[in-house]
Amino acid sequence: MGWTKSIIDWTEDDTAFLSITFTWQLPQAYPLCIWYKQLGYHVKVGGVAVSLMPDYLRGVAEIGNNNTDVLWRHNPDATFTSRGCIRTCDFCAVPKIEGELVELQNWEVKPVVCDNNLLACSRRHFDKVIDSLKSLKNVDFNQGLDARLLNAYHISRLRELNLSVVRLAWDHIEEENIVLRAIHALLDAGFPKSKIRVYVLFNYKDTPDDALYRCETLKAMGILPNVQRFQPLDTLRKNSYISPHWNKMLLADFARYWSRQIYLYHIPFSEYICEPPGCPRNGF
Repeated sequence: MGWTKSIIDWTEDDTAFLSITFTWQLPQAYPLCIWYKQLGYHVKVGGVAVSLMPDYLRGVAEIGNNNTDVLWRHNPDATFTSRGCIRTCDFCAVPKIEGELVELQNWEVKPVVCDNNLLACSRRHFDKVIDSLKSLKNVDFNQGLDARLLNAYHISRLRELNLSVVRLAWDHIEEENIVLRAIHALLDAGFPKSKIRVYVLFNYKDTPDDALYRCETLKAMGILPNVQRFQPLDTLRKNSYISPHWNKMLLADFARYWSRQIYLYHIPFSEYICEPPGCPRNGF
């Protein structure tokens, strides 16, 4: 099973619970809370969105904590072995709601590992995680592995697992050498190109040329990028934010093109967006 992308809600006795991942789901959650209250339930809300914007639902629900107890409701195959991160990326919610890196002593062994930065954990913890996953199929470090920390030891241990995919991230163009080094190290260790995916953040502080360069560099290597459109951490409407270097049409085309490479692989992006001169889509 995969991830649910909607609000998760359920009832236990006289309490209704809502787990909300994305802040743009909060306007949808508001009337849902009122509906449950009208039915006579005590309403309790939690999740990443609530941790980021706790005041939005405060008048219609009790604000709970963001924890891993309901993770299985979002994906029954998912688990955490650590929380927090050593990085403080300002586009990321993790440092704001989880704080510093903490290794968990016990966790449910499941194939989808959601740690924010597993490679920043101690070798003891890393080895414990790898050993626990050896009997599972289709292991996926879902949040990605930090290319800045990936080393030969990590790779040697990853080879012991039945991995469905190996995920990295290329958030800034300045990280090119680091990301490409990590990719080449994985390839040299025998990981097939088809199993390597790279998250590519766009619409943040980049330009269209910057984002296109990262995606096309990966594509030329036979590595498919997984584009991630930046959303402000307090946005109440998905895809409403447009950074200064982009425009609405170009953002939509960029996301659509790179998300449909199974169909569009042999069509250059320049041809995909080909329009008459002066069209606002032409940002390159």
